[in-house]
Amino acid sequence: MSSMRNAVQRRNHKERAQPLERQKWGLLEKHKDYTLRAKDHNEKKRRLKVLKEKAAQRNPDEFAFGMISRTTKKGVQQSTRAKENGSQTPMSMDVVKLLKTQDAGYLQTVLQQTRRAREKIEKQSVLMSTGVDASGLSKRKVFDEDGEEIEEDNAQMQFDSDDDMDLDLDDLADLGDLDGLDDLDGMDGNGSGSEDGKSEEEDTKGLSKEQIKQRRKKRRAQEVLQNHLEALKDRERDLSAALTQLQDQRARMNNTVGGTNKEGVKFKVRERKR
Repeated sequence: MSSMRNAVQRRNHKERAQPLERQKWGLLEKHKDYTLRAKDHNEKKRRLKVLKEKAAQRNPDEFAFGMISRTTKKGVQQSTRAKENGSQTPMSMDVVKLLKTQDAGYLQTVLQQTRRAREKIEKQSVLMSTGVDASGLSKRKVFDEDGEEIEEDNAQMQFDSDDDMDLDLDDLADLGDLDGLDDLDGMDGNGSGSEDGKSEEEDTKGLSKEQIKQRRKKRRAQEVLQNHLEALKDRERDLSAALTQLQDQRARMNNTVGGTNKEGVKFKVRERKR
């Protein structure tokens, strides 16, 4: 019987809307809203009751190691990193200087890799916009044991140091083959079409569907290359700022620069001994 009653389509009863004369009091609270508030209120009361019971049954002689390693200053709990890690004394100044030196070396290495990748992407973008094939423009020359120059393709498997940071045209293979597309359009690299202001329909007049498709693929490849170039520029800017800040910290630790710290204390510049 219940299955038959549930099989019949029932009417969806809509809730009463807020009367116009009570709009200034905000939304009309429904029963489901009251239920949520009531459950939350009862849950908070239960937690407070449990905490009060724990406080009443607390052992006054209990001990925790946090009482030694942590302190409270103006109501804010503070702790030292060395004591949290199990060390009894903080790191010495020499150890901190060494760690900052290693950090500076890492930032310098990553910054150089990013700069080289950015320069290569810029060259590829310029060559692609001007219609020059960049596949054969390589500065690397490899010689065999007899001193004769060998082809780049034969030595590519042996020398491959910067491929992880560079974006070659092979990475854009899903956009289509970019070779042989230079005779299809006279774009200036900005993807705006012809210089005489023709529309895209007029500019593609007389071209086959395949040529129009290849032109769009090439334009999309230029956009992808430009986006990658902007990302590399942002990364290079962030790395340069981080490296500069770290070098300033090292200089202040060595007393080689002067200024005022965050506490307002002035420190002198280390003068050269005469």
